[in-house]
Amino acid sequence: MQELLISLEGRVKTITLNLPEKKNPLTPNMFAGIKQAIEQSLTDGTRVIVLTGAGNDFSAGADLSLGISNLPYGDVSQYLGYVVNPVITAVRQVDIPFIAKVRGVCVGVGFSLALACDLIFAEERAIFSPIFTRIGLACDGGSAFFLPRLVGYHKAFELLVTAAMIKAEDALRMGIVNQVFAGELLDTAVEKMAYQLANGPQVAIRQVKANLRAGMESSLVQTLEVEALNQRSCFQSEDFREGLQAFLEKRKPVFKGN
Repeated sequence: MQELLISLEGRVKTITLNLPEKKNPLTPNMFAGIKQAIEQSLTDGTRVIVLTGAGNDFSAGADLSLGISNLPYGDVSQYLGYVVNPVITAVRQVDIPFIAKVRGVCVGVGFSLALACDLIFAEERAIFSPIFTRIGLACDGGSAFFLPRLVGYHKAFELLVTAAMIKAEDALRMGIVNQVFAGELLDTAVEKMAYQLANGPQVAIRQVKANLRAGMESSLVQTLEVEALNQRSCFQSEDFREGLQAFLEKRKPVFKGN
């Protein structure tokens, strides 16, 4: 069985973790495949990436079946640095929108991977958890960066040290996920959002992601400077000209993505 399934349809790339019988633990091969798929997305026409899990779950976290002594590079710090962290970084640094489509369990580094995405849409029975401390580990995969920015320091500390199991509706209330859907409505909602993004003004959408990244990591002055530079790219785009013309003509714009 392939551990990772990748498809590209209508400029939307879907990356599916494919070990459903084990609740899709994230293996070294999966991380390598995700990284390669992201790199290919820069040149193959991809405009949106959907990350999801096969079967009834997103991901049960790290592949613990490897054992302590069998980690690639022989050391957990090296493993995270060379295998896990480049993927988390790429999800945030590449100016392509990522949507996490979550069913079932989304825990550990699987939770971190979902948090790195730009949107999280969840099925109503989904369960989220930074489960690390349950087995005597601290958090990794960027959850210490993402979570306090969503829920605040004190709540993030509580969730992390208690390995809290967070129901979908509570994750929505805390601002961890964008929307929650019943059953198969999740597929429809993700497809609709992916289509909207894929057919929207591409320069503007990518610059929004770049601006938000600057806003999270930089000062106000630096963010203003980044916004000003990125707005220049938007002003020079065909999509802006079409959007402005459509506004003046009181019609819906038809964006071409350039």
